[in-house]
Amino acid sequence: IDRVSQTRAPVAEEIARYIREQHLNKPAVVGHSMGGTMGMMLAARHPDLVGRLMVVDMIPFMGAMFGAPGATAESVTPVADQIWAAQANSPRETYVAQATASINGMINTESRREEALQDMRDSDQKVSAAAFRELVATDLRPELARIAAPTEVLYVKFNDARMTDAITDAVYQMSFATLPGARLKRIDDSAHFIMFDQPTAFYGELDAFLAR
Repeated sequence: IDRVSQTRAPVAEEIARYIREQHLNKPAVVGHSMGGTMGMMLAARHPDLVGRLMVVDMIPFMGAMFGAPGATAESVTPVADQIWAAQANSPRETYVAQATASINGMINTESRREEALQDMRDSDQKVSAAAFRELVATDLRPELARIAAPTEVLYVKFNDARMTDAITDAVYQMSFATLPGARLKRIDDSAHFIMFDQPTAFYGELDAFLAR
């Protein structure tokens, strides 16, 4: 696990290096899903480099969804390790079948599923498994207060029959409580890939975000 477990932090550091080397003046950073986690890492660890941040459908501690109330990164690490082992060592056909079902559940618009599915099939199975493990086992909530950039969060209702709009709203409000200036906005009638399911709403929010 150690060999491939660090995915997001090195990418965030590479983006910081790119911003410095290209002499970009506080660019806007937009990240979806794991990209949103990378954006939070970048803005928290290099607050002088990011002009504004948009996080699309990601909370700062995804492990909260895999443990009991009050879960910590430490307490969910065994679960994250189990997930990694199952995904990394699964026969390729089984992995692709399970990942296909998962991705289809993240995109309501059937015509947009294939491009995401192809990206999954083209990805390295062990690296993808390690990246997911890292998502579950990393808690960025303590770092959010370091973010200086104006931050906006777009999100959707969790894809779980037990979840309601109100519960989802409460989870996001609690998750971003350490960044009180963050603007949170729920996009309705959409699954995880908001830009596929509700492109008009998504790009409208993005244009307004960049114009502010």
